[in-house]
Amino acid sequence: MKMIKPDEALRIILEEVKIQPIKEVNLMDSLGYVLAEDVFSDINIPPFNNSAMDGFAVIASDTVGASNNFPCKLKVLGDLAAGNVSDIEIVSGSTLKIMTGAPVPQGADSVIKKEDTTLSGEEVSIYCEAKKGGNIRLAGEDIAEGERVFTISTPLRPQEIGLLASLGKSKVKIFKPPRVAILSTGDELVEIDKPLSPGKIRNSNTYSLTAQVILSGAKPIPLEIARDNMDSTRKLIQKGLEVSDILLTTGGVSMGDYDVVKDVLDDLDAELKFWKVAQKPGMPLAFWCFGEKIIFGLPGNPVSTMICFDEYVRPAISKMMGRKHIFRPEVDAVFEHDLKKKPGRTFFVRVKVRTENGKYYVSLTGPQGSGILKSMSLANGIAIIPAEKTLVKTGDEVNVHLIDLPEDH
Repeated sequence: MKMIKPDEALRIILEEVKIQPIKEVNLMDSLGYVLAEDVFSDINIPPFNNSAMDGFAVIASDTVGASNNFPCKLKVLGDLAAGNVSDIEIVSGSTLKIMTGAPVPQGADSVIKKEDTTLSGEEVSIYCEAKKGGNIRLAGEDIAEGERVFTISTPLRPQEIGLLASLGKSKVKIFKPPRVAILSTGDELVEIDKPLSPGKIRNSNTYSLTAQVILSGAKPIPLEIARDNMDSTRKLIQKGLEVSDILLTTGGVSMGDYDVVKDVLDDLDAELKFWKVAQKPGMPLAFWCFGEKIIFGLPGNPVSTMICFDEYVRPAISKMMGRKHIFRPEVDAVFEHDLKKKPGRTFFVRVKVRTENGKYYVSLTGPQGSGILKSMSLANGIAIIPAEKTLVKTGDEVNVHLIDLPEDH
């Protein structure tokens, strides 16, 4: 199977991805997910005219000419706290003390704020003219009854949760987050709490991928380590396929004698869509379909694993969850190094992004070997160096996928 370009690999993946089924959840369990329904309001918000501040409900015409030197004096008929309703009607020459959020009483057409008054017994002195409708929040001024408040595919952030709560939506429909099984392979791997013997390394890939899956909004299912033989790998791949919508394997997809992931999936009749992408790091990336499930064969080197997840798996998960925007934010930034490369492969370069005087600048986070995880930890962006480029000079502009917000200088 021939090597393909990164954009072709991404196109194939996204063509195979299906949006997840709809699931109804409690409102607080929907945070971070995406609405799978349009939401209409069956009430006005606010539901009644109410005071925007503490003060006095008045008839605006009663206050004409009021000033510090010539205050308007009105009879106070009572007071009204938020959450209560008064049957008192305001007539000319009278007022009602009112708290923020309380319903505006019948007859009143404005509210004078407390700071512009002096209360003495049952009489209040008002030192400014009221404007008709002033300091009153009208029924439905935020949301009108029957209004479509949210459309399908709206991301649910805290502000959307609050608005849905104000609509009385205790349950909402979301696109079900996919389950992602994570299988690291290799005889060299040991669990992170085990001592290292000669030739062994700790299984960091399961942890970095689990974290990436969580941040993507999907549900991770870490599996035990598969050893470099057909029986162990087949058993755990079958287990992963049984419990997940997406299976991620790391390692075992290169050309080595002990790279058996491809052989196992061939035996299981998984449909190989591509193997090997013209990129660095992460060239031996593979992708299969297995019924309604999808399988990513990620490279074993830790940086290759993380970058392939970010560039290919994360957009697939975002599409499955019904998101409209499935890619990382992109910026064009000034490169602060000279970088030489061979033509033919797209380079994904770990960089630190900063802003200065409204422009973006990027610098390398260190050596770019696919096993140097520290340089990934220092990065907040991935610079994309096109396949045909052989030299990027200091001062050239490069496209950057932002992992985190740039530093401000």
